[in-house]
Amino acid sequence: MRAFSGVLHINKSKLTKLILGIIITVSCLLAAVWGIDPEQIMESFRHADFRTLPVMFLLLFLFFWLKAIRWRMLLEPIKHLSVSQVTPAMMIGFMGNNILPAHLGEFLRVYVLSKQFQIPKTTVLSTVVLERLFDVVAILCFLGGSIYLAPSLPTEYRTYSLFLAAGTFVVVLFVAAYLIWTESVISLFRKIFSYMPFLPEKLTHLVLEMMQAGAHGMASMKSLRLSFGIIWTSFAQWIMNGLSILVALWSFDIQVTPLAAFVVLGVTAFGVTVPSTPGFFGVVQLCFWISLQAFGVSKADAFAASIYYQLSQYIPVTLIGLYYSNREGLKLSDAEKEAEKELEELEGLDSQEA
Repeated sequence: MRAFSGVLHINKSKLTKLILGIIITVSCLLAAVWGIDPEQIMESFRHADFRTLPVMFLLLFLFFWLKAIRWRMLLEPIKHLSVSQVTPAMMIGFMGNNILPAHLGEFLRVYVLSKQFQIPKTTVLSTVVLERLFDVVAILCFLGGSIYLAPSLPTEYRTYSLFLAAGTFVVVLFVAAYLIWTESVISLFRKIFSYMPFLPEKLTHLVLEMMQAGAHGMASMKSLRLSFGIIWTSFAQWIMNGLSILVALWSFDIQVTPLAAFVVLGVTAFGVTVPSTPGFFGVVQLCFWISLQAFGVSKADAFAASIYYQLSQYIPVTLIGLYYSNREGLKLSDAEKEAEKELEELEGLDSQEA
């Protein structure tokens, strides 16, 4: 009976997340197309220049190549791996984000690499968390700088860019403090958690354990060579992504500067963190419109360009991830269960009772 209750609880949790994701996706999609004549969208596609697709694929390749290089460097103090060795797990993970709910691809990525090279899951997860920290810093820099420098944006937007700069500074300070005073930072979090008894004990324990494991991932930052490599690849990969957005916009004859593309990049990167259905459809479209309306771009053109950009990313990433999962003999159903198990542990769910 207890086991049935646990299964029912997990199913309810998954169902709630699924419903929430569908609601957000549909709401974003409706907001993105509201007031647009379908004929306007078709007209945008008819006049688009799809000869840019090879350029989009090249930029996508460079984006993931740089991402693989950075992950290899983050993992180097833990285990020496090559770019070709980390690429399958990375692409399987991003494929998972495209077809699995709740960003389970990140946990699928951890599961695959951990299983392949016998590295503790918490240690692998810590490098993924560190990746996100560097991504946040790079994206905030591009977003804040683009908003501040873009001449066509209202003056009050510069105020927003200063807040972004302050946020970037706080993140950098946290990473630096964690690197220099790892044990002290962990002790501080342990003390903070002691004043929050309402948090599940399993959750706080796993957070602290992950922070401790993260010290291994941060070890790469103690090497000047690795630090430089991690920093430049973090910025370079998002330059590739920003250029992909710019090419997509130019393909639909949307004549904007690279600054506009990097505003779209920043808004979209943070937009896809909200719960939604796999692939982030609807969310991406709304983020494009929110970003581009300030640059005088029509809603129909912004919507059409967002579809082109998203499909040029979604289809090849999903196909490559499926290829690697098949090559590695990975059953997606089993991998999804493992990814869900990792997620349940982070949420403090007692999966063993299930």
